Amino acid sequence: MNITTKLQEIIAIQSSNSKEPIGDLNAPISVNDIEKIEQLLDEQLPIEIKALYRFANGQSDQGTGVLFGEKFCSSGDIIRQLKFSRSLIKPEAKSLSDPEKSAILIEKIVTFYVNKAPKHKLFGLQKSWYKMEFSCGVDSSEGPYLYATENTTSREREILEIDFSERLNISKTIKELHELEKPTYNWDELKFIVYANGKHEVERSMYDFDNVISFTSTPDGTIQKKYFHDKWLPIFSDHGGNFIGIDLDPDKKGKKGQVINFGRDEEDMYVLSENLEGLFDIILTELNKEGNRLMNPEAHLHETLKEIIE
Repeated sequence: MNITTKLQEIIAIQSSNSKEPIGDLNAPISVNDIEKIEQLLDEQLPIEIKALYRFANGQSDQGTGVLFGEKFCSSGDIIRQLKFSRSLIKPEAKSLSDPEKSAILIEKIVTFYVNKAPKHKLFGLQKSWYKMEFSCGVDSSEGPYLYATENTTSREREILEIDFSERLNISKTIKELHELEKPTYNWDELKFIVYANGKHEVERSMYDFDNVISFTSTPDGTIQKKYFHDKWLPIFSDHGGNFIGIDLDPDKKGKKGQVINFGRDEEDMYVLSENLEGLFDIILTELNKEGNRLMNPEAHLHETLKEIIE
């Protein structure tokens, strides 16, 4: 059997032992989509992956995932995930390409929040707070928090309520600023301190998942300890941001093309097989055992595969 007939056999065994309808396979991948994926990867797809996708470009969104509930990713799924992984890449030397335009957009954000803050009732001219703190990103925001005096603590500060619809208006400016600065800075969040005297400070900060999370690699030294990597090719998805895929940039002891688990919740990454066809062989062997562990609907496939290969 080749890689496509092995996948068909795995699907057939599941179909005969499951009450849930399994999703249909899509038509073969287009040449254009192969080129898009290879452009994002900056290298050619492994031969076995091309063979698999020339047979079926993933599966439809209807029905259960073809690999024990996991969805067989289409080219659209792959492209979206690779773009997300690439969006996490940070420039080594950070700079502002257009400081003047950045300053204008920053001032617009500050003005929006300041105008929402209360003023003294008498004439409404003097601000009734010492400083304001808030943070914002493309898809997130926190605060603003008002400090009445220089000695106000974080426990004593007050939160300023702003309508969701009004936040949406300023979010367009935040997104514009992020797009402007993304090529040369690519920050994740802006942290502001605004003083009543008109001065303000802004810090561009980035999430450092690779160093904050204690990732592990099994075997040690085979998988780079990262949150996501732009050369990790997703093939199967658990629908929750976690994948079984192909590692095209392994660590020093790894092998290019190895199959790994990775994703949002995956801190312990394993080499599941040297290649995808090898993983299908492992699965077929397990399926032919009495009381195999793969047909348990309560189990998470990634954890089950780790148990099988150990």
